Amino acid sequence: MRIGFDLGGTKMLAGVLEDDNSVIARAKERTVAGSNDEVLSQIVAVVDAALTEAAVKTKHIEALGIAVPGPIDMQAGVVLDTPNIGVRDFPLAEALRERYDLPVFLENDVNAGLWGEFVAGSAQGYRHVIGVFPGTGLGGGLILDGHLYRGKRGSAGEIGHMIVQTDGRACGCGGIGCLETVASKTAIARDLVMLAAAGKAATVTAAGGTDITAIKSKVIKKAYESDGEHVQEVVNRAAHFLGVGLANVVNIFDPEVIVVGGGLVERFGTSYLERAVRTMRDRAMPRLVEGVVVKEATLGDDAAIVGAADLAAKHVREERP
Repeated sequence: MRIGFDLGGTKMLAGVLEDDNSVIARAKERTVAGSNDEVLSQIVAVVDAALTEAAVKTKHIEALGIAVPGPIDMQAGVVLDTPNIGVRDFPLAEALRERYDLPVFLENDVNAGLWGEFVAGSAQGYRHVIGVFPGTGLGGGLILDGHLYRGKRGSAGEIGHMIVQTDGRACGCGGIGCLETVASKTAIARDLVMLAAAGKAATVTAAGGTDITAIKSKVIKKAYESDGEHVQEVVNRAAHFLGVGLANVVNIFDPEVIVVGGGLVERFGTSYLERAVRTMRDRAMPRLVEGVVVKEATLGDDAAIVGAADLAAKHVREERP
């Protein structure tokens, strides 16, 4: 057995998994930002709760995998920074090894989620897989020839920061015209807030007015269904640009399958994704795109804990003599 843990910006989720990646117990708590030690205490409490739920002792656990948002030093097991959580330069793997006497490994949360889909979700059976996850930002991951590709510094797969408009919007990364600025949930929310200010999005006005953080995926879906063509144009434009990003991915990586997930996809389902796929097939090189399959992610919140746990166990097996 192994443990997977997802250190999310809004929630922490721990799972105890069998060797076949089936989840036998879960524990979840809201994430409260704080110091390194305060966040560590939260992590330990959630992991302990999952172990109690599973009625399993740590001596039966092979490894603990942690999915972390933000940059990490995988080799050292250090969390370098976690936006919105407060953890910085923290040797989390070492702290958890001391607590549980287990091998502990850190992984980027998007990579962990994609790997979860690869071993137990919609990407099973494929070897060349790209993950694209529009949400607050727009995350991406790469599995090339069956191996998770991290790049020289562990930061490969920043699909949200490919440039799709050279004269476009400023991005939080410091660039201009990134895919994230036109295809993420935040990009849609920003445009809907402007419509609300102009009196053209009553649902958005009621939900939060000009507060972008209040415009969640469920609000966007409700506005799309209730507020008319202006809102629909905003969402459809974002789906179009997502398709442009997918076309670039096809041309660069020649994948078998692209897994698309996140709150927008879960809320809108096939209509949103189909619009993006149509654009992808119109814009990508015909011979490369003709066999590409686009699938919706299927594991939901479990994806990161499944992926983190499986990768941790994989590390243990590879390190054994």
